[in-house]
Amino acid sequence: MSKKIALIVICTILAAALCSCYDAKEIDDIAHVLAIGVDKGVSDKWRLTLQFANMKGSSSGEQMGTSSGGDGGSQDGYTYVTVDAPSFFTGLDILNTSVPRRLVFTHAGFIVVSEEFARDGLLGEYIAPIRRFSEIRGSVHVVVTKGSALDFIKANKPVIGTTLSKAINTSAREPENTGFFPHVTLDDFYEALLSTYRQPILAMGAVNRFENFDEKGPKWNNEYNPGGQYFAGQTPRYGENNIEYWGTALFDKDKMVGELNGSETRALMMIRGEFVRGFFTIQDPKEPELIIALDIRQDKRPRVKISFDGDIPVVDLTLCLKGDMLSVQSRLHYEEDPLLSLLEEKFKEDVKEHVNQLINKCKSLGIDVFKFGNVVTRQFLTIDALEEYNWNEHFKDVRFTTNVEFLIKRTGTQRKSYPIANPEE
Repeated sequence: MSKKIALIVICTILAAALCSCYDAKEIDDIAHVLAIGVDKGVSDKWRLTLQFANMKGSSSGEQMGTSSGGDGGSQDGYTYVTVDAPSFFTGLDILNTSVPRRLVFTHAGFIVVSEEFARDGLLGEYIAPIRRFSEIRGSVHVVVTKGSALDFIKANKPVIGTTLSKAINTSAREPENTGFFPHVTLDDFYEALLSTYRQPILAMGAVNRFENFDEKGPKWNNEYNPGGQYFAGQTPRYGENNIEYWGTALFDKDKMVGELNGSETRALMMIRGEFVRGFFTIQDPKEPELIIALDIRQDKRPRVKISFDGDIPVVDLTLCLKGDMLSVQSRLHYEEDPLLSLLEEKFKEDVKEHVNQLINKCKSLGIDVFKFGNVVTRQFLTIDALEEYNWNEHFKDVRFTTNVEFLIKRTGTQRKSYPIANPEE
């Protein structure tokens, strides 16, 4: 009898193992959303734009379809659909009725929200609910764009290669090479949104219309230009790629209250200890009409010490940087002292000036985006004491001193600069 029971059990297990998964999703039954755009709606509260591969390999020139309250269109190998809806999830259901694939978000690369949406303080309503959605990863990148998120996604297409997901992930990591915009994920933003001792930031993006690229006009007049003074969408460039990530959006909780240009963003990254590397152009200390280019890297994490004078916080900040020479237009011998020390001092003064201006700017806005609050927490024995002090409220009163440690480690492939011979001499 036991043998019969054992045989029945074995046959049942084998039968179950040979059955297909009832909830399996075939790869050609779904469409992986790569980008999510959010604007204020017209027909309803939200305007939701989703971008995904059209599985055709190239643009057919045909419309994917038109959704309620928005439009849809094709790009090379990709398509987008737009809908006005009362919530993210209702919009998703509406789109699923018109797209012949089930839309899934497990491979979503970034969420882009319009500046109008961010400045109206609506991100708290939007980010908090979708953070619960299991299909959207906490590592998805978040960007604030000039203009509408719909226009940003329309212009979002691979310029190198054919894979949009690769382009999105590579672009999001570019701050490691430039420092002109921060790398902020959904988890980063959400945690800062809930924090009582720091404020959120997001990367700024824009569709560059190339309006600042003048093909004709007076030529450059030797005026010094560090190259980082632009805001998103304003860089004087030209090409097939309209998408641009540049600068930082500053928030007071879920409301955008300010914006940083490229140079200010680099100073912000240095203070936060998130600056990795960037090329800097400074004026030649001896011949100010010429420039010197440096390859700058973070040597050690910044040192931040915070004490209190009564209720007034006092911050002592030290940045630790190192660099290499890239070019010396004047051909002066900056590779050795005394000119080497002069060059180091010049760069330290420039960085200190930018850092001081940035801290004062954020003090006027009353927002600590530097993560000084992480250090402040060590000054309190309990969470209740920290929250009673209310660091975010006291940040506007902070007094600070800054110091920059900087050494030039290498002089590139040349040990000494020599003047170029003048044929008339």
